[in-house]
Amino acid sequence: MSAPFQPGAGSPTAGLPRWVRWSVYVRSLVLQASWNHQRMQNLGLLFCLLPWLRRRTRDAERDRLFCRRYFEFFNTNPYLAGYVMGGLLRLEQERDGAGGLPRGQAQTFRDSLARALASLGDQLFWLGLRPAVALLGCVLALAAGGAGIVALGSLALLVIVGQLVWRWQAIGRGYAAGYDIVNLLGDARWHRAIGGAKRATLVLAGVLAGWFLKAGWDHAPRTGVTTWISLLVLGGIMVLPTLLRRRWAGEFIILAAAVLGVVLTFALGTKGS
Repeated sequence: MSAPFQPGAGSPTAGLPRWVRWSVYVRSLVLQASWNHQRMQNLGLLFCLLPWLRRRTRDAERDRLFCRRYFEFFNTNPYLAGYVMGGLLRLEQERDGAGGLPRGQAQTFRDSLARALASLGDQLFWLGLRPAVALLGCVLALAAGGAGIVALGSLALLVIVGQLVWRWQAIGRGYAAGYDIVNLLGDARWHRAIGGAKRATLVLAGVLAGWFLKAGWDHAPRTGVTTWISLLVLGGIMVLPTLLRRRWAGEFIILAAAVLGVVLTFALGTKGS
């Protein structure tokens, strides 16, 4: 049996054997393979944590309680699940040899952290980075011409490698932080990244849509078009800050900003024609 974790001794992840971290990491890539409607990612979480259980001497009752703790409902963003896994491994390490975790401690930590990371992850990845990367790929394909395939391949490779590195680091950071992981969640860089990704999505959506509109309307009559476009742009510039101050639904603001981007892009194209 390993010695209890001693905070401040060596590396922040010194108490986590590298082969255990590696096993947990590889398993975390298929976290959602056993997703189910009743308890969602619970089987995936237990599967990811089993390498930690296997490193200890066998104890039927202790092993049963370990599996029971992580068989309950669990759901979070898969890209950020490593923080939860690392944190849970830290809790298990600290209580190893001291009677195990108190009843409900792991569940409270897991559920609270999972909800917070689900919110952050959905905003950052599903509503921010994913649409931004998809639109960036479309713009690159249009702008690069014959080199578009190379540009798209490079972008795809960057995304794949980036998320793999992110997941590996998340396990280590979650383990190193333990209960102090709340400090990581409160980092302002999360919200700056979310805001930046959403703004990039708006800009790229406007550029791409305006590109297609201009390509389809190059030979359309221009009588009065410039005047109406100028009015629409001016009205959008005046109305959008008001909507932001009133905290309207984010989806409405995204649509309004995308329309404004389309109109602006088309207006510039019309002026130059």
